[in-house]
Amino acid sequence: MTDPTPDAPEPFDEAEYRRRQRSRANLMAVLLFALALLFFFITIAKMTVLK
Repeated sequence: MTDPTPDAPEPFDEAEYRRRQRSRANLMAVLLFALALLFFFITIAKMTVLK
């Protein structure tokens, strides 16, 4: 009974928040680049096969 609030939220760690945000942004950039690359190769493949 020494801890009156066991469900209290942890203190906000801005450095950790920024690290996770940067990690998510980097992942989205890689996925977007991969999708653009995939579209590029599909377009090139369609142009060369159908001619």
